[in-house]
Amino acid sequence: MGIGSIVGMSVGASASAPVLPNQFHIHDVNVSANATDATIQAAINCASAAGGGTVTLEKGSYSIKKPIYLKSNVTIAGAGKGNTVLQIDANLGANGALTSNNSNPAENIIIKNLTVDGVAATEPDKASSHDKITNYGILLDGSSYVNDKVLFDNIEIKNTNMGLHIKGSSNVTVQNSEFHDNGGSIDYWHNVYLRRVTNVLIQNCDIYKSNSGNGINISYSDHVTVDSSKIYDNYFRGVRVAVGSYVDVTNNEVHGNKTGDGIIYNSEESGVTNFRIINNTVSNNGGYGIFINVACSDGEVASNVNENGNKHGYILNKGKNISVN
Repeated sequence: MGIGSIVGMSVGASASAPVLPNQFHIHDVNVSANATDATIQAAINCASAAGGGTVTLEKGSYSIKKPIYLKSNVTIAGAGKGNTVLQIDANLGANGALTSNNSNPAENIIIKNLTVDGVAATEPDKASSHDKITNYGILLDGSSYVNDKVLFDNIEIKNTNMGLHIKGSSNVTVQNSEFHDNGGSIDYWHNVYLRRVTNVLIQNCDIYKSNSGNGINISYSDHVTVDSSKIYDNYFRGVRVAVGSYVDVTNNEVHGNKTGDGIIYNSEESGVTNFRIINNTVSNNGGYGIFINVACSDGEVASNVNENGNKHGYILNKGKNISVN
């Protein structure tokens, strides 16, 4: 899929679809294979300063020793997953190989056709302190939705301590991508983590084999859809949602998540309201196939399929005003 090709929202979906970014070609820059992170940063800065452009990274491996900051109106395009590889070769601190924050927010950005490789994530039993966890794959950080209109298409993130972490962002699309073998401290570091986001779509992705936490963790967010993806063999849960509204999980295969539920809606300060869990296949998870706790309300659970059993059963619903069919 390319820009403008998001599949229509699923039947029964309540979440709003994100607005896609525009791709600019005011000033395009090609970066030669194996260039330094400083060279990539300079190309991004130049394209953004000109009003927008595409930075093309040729096929090859790029050593990332410092975080590369994303800039508004800039597309970063590789030669394909496994062909263009951003290899993290140093301690980046609480940053990603590609990153943004309150001081460097980004709008209208596209990241496509590349891999981020952390080389080796921290084993769960060797770093129980959050302070020791560094090296995110890609990090969008900030408050009050400072990052807006973002597309990740055909990317891979692997072997980092947190794969894709998005906070304080709106209108984000993640499609045709894979996230695997990411994780650090037990339960809290995930393949994909969304927090304080709105209008987000994750679609047609493979999310598997987290070393520690969940396949996807979503909290303090609204208008999020996880659709038509395979979420499997993660250390803890498949999809976990807490504190939010209009969060839909539809048409996914969720199986083999080792120590937790396949799909769980639960709570921190509060639960989840106005949600849909529809047309998913759940099997062989370490807890329930689908679990909804008492803090959640006003949801629909329909047309899901239970295959090959889950350790504690198929569906446990403790929520209020939840339709289960």
